[in-house]
Amino acid sequence: MRVDPQVNRRKFDRELGRLVEQRLILEQRGIFVLSSTGFPYIDVLVVPRHPVQIALPPSLLPAQTSPPRPNSMEGGSPPEMLVTLEVPSLALRAFKGRFDLTDYDLRAPSLEFLDPWTNAPLVYATMFRAVEFEPLRKAHVVLLDKHPKTRKPFLCIRGIREYHEHPQHSGDDWMLYRQTLGLFSIVMSLWRVTVDINHPQIQVRPGVGIQVGFSAEEKA
Repeated sequence: MRVDPQVNRRKFDRELGRLVEQRLILEQRGIFVLSSTGFPYIDVLVVPRHPVQIALPPSLLPAQTSPPRPNSMEGGSPPEMLVTLEVPSLALRAFKGRFDLTDYDLRAPSLEFLDPWTNAPLVYATMFRAVEFEPLRKAHVVLLDKHPKTRKPFLCIRGIREYHEHPQHSGDDWMLYRQTLGLFSIVMSLWRVTVDINHPQIQVRPGVGIQVGFSAEEKA
């Protein structure tokens, strides 16, 4: 530990207190601060509410269905004309985000994704996806597999320890943001890239089969 434990605990309590103060804003978005964990961890339960979408080729739909719109799978596949229907009774599974504030705020909070029922780490192959929009890079995936240090899935956005301590981001140090990025802002960023702009989607492709993807929606 590089930060005095008493100083670290005071900063932890401050960040936790700010989350509790903003509980109404968080819960309106399906984010619930859990009280079962203690220093240096803060757990949030994220409950997505976007209905699952089913994307079908027009040939499988009745004639009165609305005209198709362009749709593409994650990963840059060529656009294919599909019709998207929502299934209101289905949504993406909830997940737990565990923030580790060890050495905060000399180091950014670390984030691990857990199963809310078992506390087992989530496996990348069966997880949701996360997308961020930037003016220069446009839409890009920010939930990545196997961080070089932890070997676990990680969220590659500013404010997350795994981002700032990744070898490819050595020029974007946490110290540039520690005065302006508190845990509340980071939790909101987590919600935005994993839930707010992402819609789970089942795609039926004749000759290929059924695929699961995520349709990202850019928001102002």
